[in-house]
Amino acid sequence: MITWPRMQNVLLAISAFLLLSLFWSEMCYATGDDGTRLCIKFSEHLQFLVFTFISLALCIAAIFYRKQYILQVRVCIIDMLVLLGYQIWILVAFFQLKSVYTFKVAALFPLVCIVLMFLAIRYSWKDATDVIARDFSRKMGKKSTH
Repeated sequence: MITWPRMQNVLLAISAFLLLSLFWSEMCYATGDDGTRLCIKFSEHLQFLVFTFISLALCIAAIFYRKQYILQVRVCIIDMLVLLGYQIWILVAFFQLKSVYTFKVAALFPLVCIVLMFLAIRYSWKDATDVIARDFSRKMGKKSTH
């Protein structure tokens, strides 16, 4: 069972929903002279589809490592690096297509997910240090009573 009151799990879930929405979102669009609208979706390009799938899988894996805080932090760091590569690739596409296409807000979702992952790492690290401090004080308490 997933414990949702933990803030890092809420942040990771929001990030997962943003990444999941990229499977159906439009990256950019152009309006032709005759009024037709040409859209490019994230799912139409293999590189964006692969980045979305890997980032989503890592985000879901991080949610399920809720009791293993250090492992959750490591998975979040790996996911942040993948998301950074994803955002750089979108930025490259932006500079290639900016004269013709208008980019939508969904093109910034990987950047938003990076910020959410960073905040989740901070909360996970705080929980990990709390557990370590509690274990240390418990061990020190047992030694001092003897």
